[in-house]
Amino acid sequence: MDFIGNLFDLFLIDPLTNLFVVLGAVTGSAGIAVILLTIIIRVITLPLTLKQMHSTRVMAMLSPRMQEIQRKYKDPRRRSEEQMRLYKELGINPLGCASSMILQFPILIALYRTFIVAVGEAPESLIQLSQRLYPIGFVQGALPLNAEFLWLHLGRPDAIILPVCVAASTYVLQKMTMMPATDERTRAQNSMMNMMMPLLFGWITISLPSGLGLYYALSNIIGMLMQYLYVGGGAINWRALIGLSQDPVLPRALEVRQAQQDKVTRAGGVMSNDETGVEKAKSDNGSAAARSRRRYSSGRRRGRR
Repeated sequence: MDFIGNLFDLFLIDPLTNLFVVLGAVTGSAGIAVILLTIIIRVITLPLTLKQMHSTRVMAMLSPRMQEIQRKYKDPRRRSEEQMRLYKELGINPLGCASSMILQFPILIALYRTFIVAVGEAPESLIQLSQRLYPIGFVQGALPLNAEFLWLHLGRPDAIILPVCVAASTYVLQKMTMMPATDERTRAQNSMMNMMMPLLFGWITISLPSGLGLYYALSNIIGMLMQYLYVGGGAINWRALIGLSQDPVLPRALEVRQAQQDKVTRAGGVMSNDETGVEKAKSDNGSAAARSRRRYSSGRRRGRR
């Protein structure tokens, strides 16, 4: 455990602490340093975030085929096999939808330690900070940092406004990235998660340094902006965001995006891989409908004879 803890300090806590101190010294404000640090972390994790968004988007587009598998196969084992076969056929990793979220947890833990020692008010915080700073004159001469930002002291908890911002931004981001439910059980689980997770993060923020809450709220806002731009501007189902509609936000946006892509395709454009998967599902459904019409027409002709 000591070895893992040392690695965690070496590759996460110490670099983040020194980067935060440098940004605070350059800007003259720890609050602006938090904003810049959030942007830097988002840029570094951008490839993983885009991969997650792509996986979520394709999974949402495959929702009709997943529902068809749910209806066709009642045996859970066979149903799981068919779903995995579909994932393999289209080159999708279902775990990719949660990869960016999993990465957030060690970063949040490291940032918690960073803000505790960099802008904390406990006397031992300064001792711990001196042990984590690199032996660089500019870094060691940057202390103390100005921890005041807006109404916040970044080393103290904020009991009202910041927890509400964290809870609200978490709720909106979850609704924007929510996978479509394939059955009533999944829909109920999604509904529970959409309520419990924002409340949990908001409640935790009450007892944490304001710097961490500010980072998480800003990170959520950046995630919402990326989701908006990636899926397609103007396609968000705002009624679903405030609970007036049961339709997921992401699939509704993808429907608009797909309609736009269809226009490009008819004009001679080229479809991407995820749109190709949706078109394949549509063609399968269309073929089944055509066969049904042919059987119906054949039956009517035989009846007339």
